[in-house]
Amino acid sequence: MAAPLTPPVVGVEHQRSDWVRPAWWNLSLYARVVLVNSTVLLLAVLTLVVTPLTVSFPIAAEQVLVLAVGAVVIAVGNAVLLRLNFRGLRAVVRRMQTIDVLRPEELLPETGGPEAKSLIAGFNVMLERLETERRTSARRTLSAIEGERRRIGRELHDEIGQRLTGTLLQLQRLADDLPEPFSSEVGCIQEQQRATLDEIGALAWQLRPALLDDLGLLSAVEALAESLDEPAVRIATSLPEELTALTPELELVVYRIAQEALTNAVRHAHASRIELGLEVRADGLTLRVTDDGTGFSVPTSEGPGIRGMRERALLVGGRLHVGSAPAGARPRAQGTTVRLDVRDITAVAAP
Repeated sequence: MAAPLTPPVVGVEHQRSDWVRPAWWNLSLYARVVLVNSTVLLLAVLTLVVTPLTVSFPIAAEQVLVLAVGAVVIAVGNAVLLRLNFRGLRAVVRRMQTIDVLRPEELLPETGGPEAKSLIAGFNVMLERLETERRTSARRTLSAIEGERRRIGRELHDEIGQRLTGTLLQLQRLADDLPEPFSSEVGCIQEQQRATLDEIGALAWQLRPALLDDLGLLSAVEALAESLDEPAVRIATSLPEELTALTPELELVVYRIAQEALTNAVRHAHASRIELGLEVRADGLTLRVTDDGTGFSVPTSEGPGIRGMRERALLVGGRLHVGSAPAGARPRAQGTTVRLDVRDITAVAAP
């Protein structure tokens, strides 16, 4: 797996690059706690030695007051110093509670003392292991889902579609033999039957486009854009003339993300213009879908559709970036951009 990025993360205290850590900062947490407590105790002893303060027996009222104030000062000072030492660990815990496992590039930077660094390193290793296991499990799950989609689509096209076609032929023969007005009524039934057949064909196409298996990714994406193109929505595509050989898994991920992004732009964003571009390079692949729709608030509006696209992107080692400007936020800055980046297609390219 490619080395994860470790950008600055909100919630973790970073050390200034021009600040030189004292030698005691690299001590273990146990040693630092002992040092803090010993320092506070030593200061209390020195205070008794170098000042005229004394304690007699029986103790006087003013001496009780001095001892009480001293105890409070020692407790507060000890608490403040310990809080400073444990501050890094608290920030790490907060970040662990809020990290998004679908964004593995957000691994925690290893900062703080030895214990904090060890804890962060272990947590990052755990995240990488969980990502690998989740990717393997999700690959098996999505493979089973796509297989079931393929089976259902084939059943719809071959079985139900053929039966409806046969029924249409029988209705046609019946309409030819019937007088009016029965012939017209049978004609209406035929129209309804044709509409149902078209809907079943469209559903079978959505479940598993045959062009993806027969003619490849470019033809399937072109057909997808044409199927959603209508007078109220114009879809402009920018596709390469030829495509490097990719595995069926990678082609399916690109197609499904393009399908989800286009469908969201048409049905939910009410876009009037959509631009779909696919760029394949020797070192990677980029799919970009941009629309001029209403947009949404990021990240609170990330529903199951976007989360599903992120899961699919992780299956091929890619990253999904979603940017949106809500309507009215900035002039001429509305719409949504969905971008899929696969940095190393050689890791998933067909042999």
